[in-house]
Amino acid sequence: MKLVYICSRYRADATHTVEEAVDSALYACSVAISKGYAPIAPHLYLPRCLDDNEPAERAAGTAAGLAFLAVCDEVWQWGKTITEGMAAELARAKELGIPIKVYNTLGIPYEQWNSVKLANDPAYIAECRKAGREL
Repeated sequence: MKLVYICSRYRADATHTVEEAVDSALYACSVAISKGYAPIAPHLYLPRCLDDNEPAERAAGTAAGLAFLAVCDEVWQWGKTITEGMAAELARAKELGIPIKVYNTLGIPYEQWNSVKLANDPAYIAECRKAGREL
């Protein structure tokens, strides 16, 4: 089974809550499992045992996440927004030569993001509904 590192936002901002970010990462993990991958998403648990607002603890968590990333077969960028932490993860994956696949938050690969093209595609509609989203 291949290991996939889930690279997605965590921090809240003006339009996203931490809870929404966690839900999105959990969905990414479920998509990975359904495709036969073993997902690694350290941002789902490291902030629970480390204080993300404490610089030394954030640095330790980042280092741990990058160590996990180094043993993965692929990295999945989940969503189009790239945070500072995600940028570091993606840069490290590139340095290590680990393939990066980009998905939107519904699990649709980048090359298929054109929702007009997919508006009548039953598989796309089913994925949207599964993710709790409507076209």
